[in-house]
Parts: sequence; C-alpha cells; structure tokens
Amino acid sequence: SVTEVCVQCHLQRQAQAELSSHMPVREGQLDCANCHNPHGSAGPTLLTASSVNENCYSCHTERRGPFLWEHAPVTESCLNCHQPHGSVNDNLLTVRAPRLCQSCHIEQQHPTTPQADNARFAFNRSCTNCHSQIHGSNHPSGARFQR
Repeated sequence: SVTEVCVQCHLQRQAQAELSSHMPVREGQLDCANCHNPHGSAGPTLLTASSVNENCYSCHTERRGPFLWEHAPVTESCLNCHQPHGSVNDNLLTVRAPRLCQSCHIEQQHPTTPQADNARFAFNRSCTNCHSQIHGSNHPSGARFQR
C-alpha cells in the first residue's frame, strides 16, 4: 500500500501513527497520499494543498469558518496546537489542556492554581469546560469563545 512504501523511510511518522490519538491511517481510512503528494507540490512538506490549514480543511470543513470571532492561532496554522500524525493527547493536541491554552494565555480572569473540590474549574481541569468554541465563534458574546 501507499503507507507501507512511505513508512519504510519515515519511521518516526509510523511510530506517531501508533499513538493513542492518531490519524486513521492504521485503520485504513486514510493513507499518506490523502495529505501528501510524493511527486512534489507547491506547498510545504509535499502537501497536496497550498498550506497546512487548507490541507486540514479538506476534511475538517467545520473548522474553516468564516467566524465572526476568529482565534488567531487557528487562522495562522493548525500546527500551533495539533500534531498531524499522532499524539498521546486527545484530538492530536501537542500538549494537554489547560497547558496548551496557558502557553499563550496568561492568568487573566481565572486562577491557574489548583482549585477547591467544589470549584467549577476542578472538574476535568480544562479551559474547554466553558470555552468550547476554541476554533472560532459566531455567537454575539463569542469573543470569549463560550458555548
């Protein structure tokens, strides 16, 4: 198969595909040629589209927008938050939340220290408990990317 040919040289990508959160390559739903053109392309890393985001949007159209309130890292590159081949974190994230959010967002309205057991931030300890529309929002109060 296409993937078997690619992983002969790209051993690290094969290892990433074996992680708990991965692209559905090993299940046979995708292969490397869905995202990469092995014979060359105008985009970086032989991508089939002209940019990383356009490549991702070919399958994840709901993330494209346009949104009234854009989250700047999303419009810049999906790779700011996601590993494209595989990750030990959910949703192919580079770092587990809330650390991922805190790499850019400093403590402003919420304390980032441990909370009491009955605090609303104690459950799941994630920014996405309230801020669920992190890719962008069309809600009138969407500047805070809330539900």
